[in-house]
Amino acid sequence: MTGHERRLSPLSEARGELWAINIAPEAWGRGLGRLLLRAPEQALSDEGHGEAVLWVVAANERARRFYERAGWYADGAEKRDASLGFEIHEVRYARGLRPV
Repeated sequence: MTGHERRLSPLSEARGELWAINIAPEAWGRGLGRLLLRAPEQALSDEGHGEAVLWVVAANERARRFYERAGWYADGAEKRDASLGFEIHEVRYARGLRPV
């Protein structure tokens, strides 16, 4: 475990989940992802969540670096989803949220 990691509490109402942020590749590198990420982080905090999680495709190194630079960390949880007819391997990222 690195200095940024910590164990998450069991799944509860204290934890919110970010479902998706997508930006067209031609808009990458302009800071738009950071702006888009702040809104759901703030909304989850405003709703009273003390921590947040999200799932990232394990092979998506660019997205993983993006979240890590924004203070998120891989917490060790993984899942495989085959609901679309092919398997997607995902890793969970987490971060604490600042109190309102």
